[in-house]
Amino acid sequence: MGLALHTTRQDGRATIAARGSIDLHSSDELRARLAELVDAGERVVVVDLTAVDFCDSSGLNVLVRAYKHARAQNATLTVTGAYGRVENVLRTTGLDRFLIEDTAEGASADGR
Repeated sequence: MGLALHTTRQDGRATIAARGSIDLHSSDELRARLAELVDAGERVVVVDLTAVDFCDSSGLNVLVRAYKHARAQNATLTVTGAYGRVENVLRTTGLDRFLIEDTAEGASADGR
């Protein structure tokens, strides 16, 4: 099926809704889109994975690099909507701690 990306901007946020699989063949497209948004001056970038059914190590690598690139540009990059296998892979690798949007604001600020 591949990967389809749709970008929307609202209330100071750029959201990329991904659909399909993020793998070796499609991760370059996601990487380019994320870098393009941050380099264009977007300061809050959200990757919506609700319609993503698979994400392999190349996809995880793209998300981590995009996260670091955003931080270097004083921007934020978070992931939302991960479920099933994709959510499991984020949690297993520990990437959920900094990639998944914290819906309970301030909940993790106390313990550090």
